[in-house]
Amino acid sequence: MMALSLTLKCILFASVFLVGVAADEQKSQVNLPLEEFQKLFTSAQVEEAKRLILDKYKIDEDEHKQKLKALEAKSKLLDNRLQQQKHLFFPENFQVLQHTASGMFNSSAEDAGVDGDVASFDIELTFRVMESSKWTKVPLVNTTSTVSSNWEVSQQAIDSNAFHTVDTVTGKDEDGVLLFLRNDQQVLATNQSGLFKVKYNAYTRVSKSRNLNAMGLSNLLYPLSGLSFQIATDASQSVKEFSVQPPSSVLRVKSGENYTNIIATLPLTADSFQIKWVDFREDFGQAKAQKEDSDSNVDTKSKQEGPEPNQDRLQQEFPQVTANHEVMHTIGEGTIRSLHSLEFKSSSEMPNLSSVQFLVHGDGVRVTSVVGHALQSWTVEEAQGTTSSSLVKAIFKTSQLDSTVALKVHTEKDRSDLSDILVELPRIECKNVLRQTGHVAIIKDANVEVHEHKTFGLSRCEPSDLSSKLRLNVDRPIVLSYKYLNPQNSAVLSVKEHAAMETLEATIDRIHYKALVTETHTFHSIIMLVQSTKLQYLEMLGLPTTASKFTVMVNSVPAKPVQGDGRKNSILVPLLIGLDQEAANEGGNLRTSVEVSYFSTHDNLGKNGTLSLNPPWFELPISVVTAHLRLPMSDENPFNYTFSGDFGSKPLRHLDYPIPDAFSYTTAKRVVPDDYEFSIVDDMWPEDEENDRSASKVGAVKIVTPLTGRSFFFQRLLVVDKELALNVTFKEKEQPVELSWWQRLIRKT
Repeated sequence: MMALSLTLKCILFASVFLVGVAADEQKSQVNLPLEEFQKLFTSAQVEEAKRLILDKYKIDEDEHKQKLKALEAKSKLLDNRLQQQKHLFFPENFQVLQHTASGMFNSSAEDAGVDGDVASFDIELTFRVMESSKWTKVPLVNTTSTVSSNWEVSQQAIDSNAFHTVDTVTGKDEDGVLLFLRNDQQVLATNQSGLFKVKYNAYTRVSKSRNLNAMGLSNLLYPLSGLSFQIATDASQSVKEFSVQPPSSVLRVKSGENYTNIIATLPLTADSFQIKWVDFREDFGQAKAQKEDSDSNVDTKSKQEGPEPNQDRLQQEFPQVTANHEVMHTIGEGTIRSLHSLEFKSSSEMPNLSSVQFLVHGDGVRVTSVVGHALQSWTVEEAQGTTSSSLVKAIFKTSQLDSTVALKVHTEKDRSDLSDILVELPRIECKNVLRQTGHVAIIKDANVEVHEHKTFGLSRCEPSDLSSKLRLNVDRPIVLSYKYLNPQNSAVLSVKEHAAMETLEATIDRIHYKALVTETHTFHSIIMLVQSTKLQYLEMLGLPTTASKFTVMVNSVPAKPVQGDGRKNSILVPLLIGLDQEAANEGGNLRTSVEVSYFSTHDNLGKNGTLSLNPPWFELPISVVTAHLRLPMSDENPFNYTFSGDFGSKPLRHLDYPIPDAFSYTTAKRVVPDDYEFSIVDDMWPEDEENDRSASKVGAVKIVTPLTGRSFFFQRLLVVDKELALNVTFKEKEQPVELSWWQRLIRKT
């Protein structure tokens, strides 16, 4: 009864709950007409579309902002890189565009003295200031070496091509340009960018030594892009024979009535210049003609009355000349090469050294070259009265105005009779000079031994007493050295030649030989490191008779071997491939890597037999030879190996010396446009890409050997002219016989 009543109560409770739920559903349902429902549905769709559009707009706006930020970051990065490059080229934030000088000189009277003349120059300097974010200091002139005045600074406006003058005296803030003295330099400082032009007057003294005039500016801060100079003269004066320093400058001279214009183009590396010229007057020409007449027609009356008015002046205008002779003799096998340094110096600055003459004494001595500044021509002719001397005449250009001229003369003398051990050195005697001084130095070349036999007019001295012209221009020790006592000197040497012995041209540091043996073929590979002094070919001997399919790499560059001369089973490997050209031309010790691989054939291995795996041999000494053999070894055909030969019978577990690596002296190259601007990025160019690109162009073929078989290692130290033997004897292992149960039982009992 109790169970029945409980069941009835549960049913009653469930029915009441279902009735309540149905009532709630009826309350939540609303009945609408179809038109109103469609309006509500359409408005809901519109609101949903608006929401989607707004979401997409926000997404697009965020993406746009991110792109703007990326563009701004990229632009900022490019600007920073541009600033870095600009700072790299112009670290001082300015660039000099033009620096010109226009000068004028008016010759004064002769009684004004040496320092009585002043030349003035109008200097104009144009430069650009890069950035205006900071103050930029532009040094203009060194005040310690240049006297200047009348400074004027002008700046180009941004919106026009005209320059307007800037007031640097009051120093207005709106101008932002200051002119002041700092560390013995006139400096312009500005916090503005753009073009600036500075004009000022510079003054320099014109030094006079009789008729020779000299003028110039020194310690210029910037090279001159243009130089013009005007010399004013009177009716009885003319200006000729101009000379300019530096010597590489180009002069254009234009003469007019009472003036001479000079336009000079100077090298862009010159920080100073000097111009020399000679004044010619009519009274000087008349005096010179009178002197020539008086030299040819001298009478007693003129001697009693004394010299003519201009005779003392002419004696000063034609001074005496001294000569200094420094010679370096190189005694070689069969020849004597001599380098003579001649210096002629006048006692005044009057340019009378238009030509010089000197005698070259010695049998069989030939003059090979004569060089010197402002040298126009030189000739060699046989001296009168002797057959063992030559007369050399050197003529200088009219632009040569220095009081000192220098020549370098090269001579050679053959020693045809090598059995004659006494050799007289060639010498030079200068003509028309007041005195001649000098030094003699002797060095030896090749396999000769030099000793003094007899000297005259020379005195022994230490090599440290020689001039720098001799001591600093040789790469070998000086054997003998002398100084002049008399220009009419002589030196006879005792020269003994020794027979040269052959020396080792090359040696092999390391050789690693590897052989991979299969059923019918053997693959051989060799890598070696060679030291040579321009050995052209390396001969490999003892190759198998069936060797074929060669591959050769020299310094990682493919090469083609050639057949050996007169020897069987040999090849010649070229060594002068892929070298460092600079080191090779200097004649130093060259390290070269050589890689050679080839195939050989043999009979089928079978069950037992002997293989000869001898590495190639060389006639050069070898420091270390290592060998690596990979012999067949598998479960199907196992072998027992025994070894014999020069490497021993017991293989090594590992090699004591590492396998050598190949060299590569090849450098990468890139082609860029003419207007390409190099930056720091070029220093970080990926080397791997260049190496891959160069390797793809070479087209080298290199065989990759598979890792198969069992490895055996051998090594041999210090091999000299010996063919190494390495023999392998193999025998198939005996397979164990499977015993039955009763045979095993009998064997146990």
